[in-house]
Order: sequence, then structure tokens, then C-alpha cells
Amino acid sequence: MASPVAVTTAQIQAAQGGDQNAMWEIVDAYEPMIRSAIRSAAPAARGEDVDDLLQEGRIVLIQHVRQYDTEASSASLSSYAFRALNRAIAEEWVRMSNAFKVDPTKVIRVRRALWEAEGSVEGAWTIVSEAADPTHRMSREAFVSVCEALADVVNLSGPASVGGATGQVGDLTVADTIPDTSADFTAEAERKALAQYLLREIPQRQAYVLRAFYGIGMPETSDHDTAADLATPIVNVRRLRSEGKTSCRMVAHSHGLAA
Repeated sequence: MASPVAVTTAQIQAAQGGDQNAMWEIVDAYEPMIRSAIRSAAPAARGEDVDDLLQEGRIVLIQHVRQYDTEASSASLSSYAFRALNRAIAEEWVRMSNAFKVDPTKVIRVRRALWEAEGSVEGAWTIVSEAADPTHRMSREAFVSVCEALADVVNLSGPASVGGATGQVGDLTVADTIPDTSADFTAEAERKALAQYLLREIPQRQAYVLRAFYGIGMPETSDHDTAADLATPIVNVRRLRSEGKTSCRMVAHSHGLAA
């Protein structure tokens, strides 16, 4: 993780209260952490790809600033947001860098399972099957397709790289930088789990405006504040919300889920 930055409780509370200057001060302060996550999860990203991943990371950070409890949380904001930030960037990089049509979450799960099974496809299938959550079921066909698509992926036991160079992240391997999505599975109500799953599968900007509007994982936020968070006109917030609902329905339909 990148070194902690100087963000105060007062700044966080001000941002949560609608102070956009405070929010962007926090975003600016945590930009090195976002860039570090990009270097770990997407070392091959360059130029516009990095800019797109930065945008994804900022949206995730803003969401976590809004839902962070400054009084009850025992973890710092950086620790609180770090894992979700890495997962979101890793999943978005999978979407951006692969031509095959497979859910990024499934790709990451299979990559980690293959590493845990020391390259054994059957062993990885056993891991994926046993860890399956009702909203994350993967067919054998989908599993095999991911394995085939990942045939030429870099060796996961090799050293992790930062900015294209190795040996700068201690003894971490590539596999250590892959988020463990199985830790996200919970026993919450099925409908809530489905909503959270769908919001992870659609573009982050669409997901953010839906989370903000309905108060999913964060306080309900007005369109005015959401527009300021995303630095976009309010009319775009409404468009993103409509597109987000459509995206959720498409993902649900493609996986045979009720939404």
C-alpha cells in the first residue's frame, strides 16, 4: 500500500457534508495510492488507459469517503478504501485489456484459483466450485473459456512489478496483487446481494450514481452533490442513472438472474 497521506477527520466530515473542495482535496491526497494500485493491478497500462483507471479509482474513493464512519471505524480511510480500490481497478483493467467476453470478476477468481492450485485446471475448478456464491455461480463452460483465454497470461508466481520494473514491492508475486473476491461473499439478504453484484458488474460511473441515489453502501446523495462528485452536469447524472438501470437489467438477463 502507498504511504499514508495527511487527510484529517475534519476534511472527511466536511466532504461528507457536501464540501466539494474538501472532497477533491482528499481525492488529490490519495492520488498516489490510486496510481500505486494501477501499477500493481495494471502494470501494462499506459496513457489513456491509465487516465481511465484513475477515473475509476477516484469514483471508488469518493464512494468510500461518503460511507466512511469517522467515529466508529477503527481503520484509517486509506485502509478502509484500499481493498475495494484495488479490486475495482483490477476488474476494470480486465475489461479494458481482454477481448474475450467474460465477467472480470470471474477472470480474477479463476486466475487466483489457478495460482492456488499451482496451475492445475481441475484443482482450480474445485476451488472455484467450492467457493461459489449463488450470485457468482460459474458454469464449467465459462470456467474452461476463461482458462483458455488466460493461457498466455504472465506467470502468476513471478515477481510483481511497479511501473514496469520488478523488485520494488518486496517479495510480492503477481498473484499477491490479485484481489481475493471470495472474501466479499456475505450471507446478506438475496436481493441486497444481487444489487451489490450487479453494481460491481456495470461501469463505475453508472454504479456510483445508482448507489448515491438509492443509498446502496453509502448515504443517499442528491443529484447536485453527485454531479459535483463526478465533475459533470446534473443532466449527465440522470442519464448515467438511466443507463445504469439498463446495464443492470442486461447483466441480470445475461446471467439468468431476477432483477
